[in-house]
Amino acid sequence: MSNYGYVSEQSRKSKTIRALYEFLKANVSRNLWKSRSDRQDFEGHNGIPVPLQERHRVLALRLHDEHLSPYFKTDMNLFHLLMMDESIEVVVFESGSGWLLEFEGLPSGPQPFGQQGHDTR
Repeated sequence: MSNYGYVSEQSRKSKTIRALYEFLKANVSRNLWKSRSDRQDFEGHNGIPVPLQERHRVLALRLHDEHLSPYFKTDMNLFHLLMMDESIEVVVFESGSGWLLEFEGLPSGPQPFGQQGHDTR
């Protein structure tokens, strides 16, 4: 399942995402880039996939801090934003007035844990 997050230029995370994009632009081979992506009202171009060893930079953005911000639009809920880890594939796109991030491989719900598959407290 593919999800997205759009961060506008007015967001407080914008400078950090711009720095991440410029870093990826300099370090990721151009033939791995994706040309474009359309998500609802957002259109991205020049998408750069985030390599596995750099995914911690996306996690360091702490997008879950922005989940109620008017400058952050997404099709994910707070659970999805909190459950992101290095196993999630991420592509960062430039957009007209912001940044479009595509996430592939997010779990749709919590994973079972404990002896009985849930918390028994």
